[in-house]
Amino acid sequence: ARSKVSAPIIPTLVHRPPQPSKQPNPKMLSRITIANSSVRHIALSGATRSINFEASHLMVSSLGDQSVAEIIEDSKDPRLEEVYNLRYNVARKIMHLPRSHPVVYEQASGNYGVKDALDDEDSTVHFAVRNPNNGKVIAAIRTVDANKSVLEMEKYNWHNLSATIKEEGCVEWCRLCADPSARGSSAAPMLYIQSVRYHQALGNCNFTFMVDQKATKLLKYYNNWTIAEQLTDEPVRCDEFEPGRKSYVMNMPMGKPGTMARAKFQSHVYYPAILGTCFMKSYRDLPAEVAVA
Repeated sequence: ARSKVSAPIIPTLVHRPPQPSKQPNPKMLSRITIANSSVRHIALSGATRSINFEASHLMVSSLGDQSVAEIIEDSKDPRLEEVYNLRYNVARKIMHLPRSHPVVYEQASGNYGVKDALDDEDSTVHFAVRNPNNGKVIAAIRTVDANKSVLEMEKYNWHNLSATIKEEGCVEWCRLCADPSARGSSAAPMLYIQSVRYHQALGNCNFTFMVDQKATKLLKYYNNWTIAEQLTDEPVRCDEFEPGRKSYVMNMPMGKPGTMARAKFQSHVYYPAILGTCFMKSYRDLPAEVAVA
């Protein structure tokens, strides 16, 4: 289930308003590449000085190393029962989701979970972070490929993505949920960063997501301080869990490898996000007690 915070706050280095796309200039691309390398060096240096597991590990690990965040591609993976249970616990606490809701089901363990049709799609991938002190899933998010599945926003006629965004490869960030003990920690950023690494490797160049209309500061942040694009002028319906809820549809362009757009994403979003984990509470230091059960 969507939590009240439906999108990440990703640290950026400079205020860079949206600009029209241009053909790559070799000299400019070279400069951006050099700047990108500098930002990477700063992020790695900051991680080293802060003795930060998350940042230093992200800079050197491969996708095969799931200690960053677990990647769950099989809809029958038993780990998903933990993810669905976390969704239910968060939705019950924040949105007062009743057990009678169509997406709620009783698990074999006697717990309850939240699951919908998109969770069974082949294009859906889940990312999860565990508290290493008790082994429990404390944060999770899923991504859905917009070219292989019908997104919720399209299924319910909230918004239809443009053909251009889809042609470049697009996935939706959705169903972010986190145990209360994990909020404010590096858990959620680790999910987003791992999902970026995963989908860049697949050739996807866009992440679409929704921002609750009540989150005015978050919306201003995205529009004024990041490279995210606001796709809807007005908020659209987003009420499968909360009656009357509306959100703005956003897109985070990552660009294709070797382009100025990719270099801009790396230097203004990706590496600053890694560096930002140095200044957050580490999820590895969270207590073993689970706040929501």
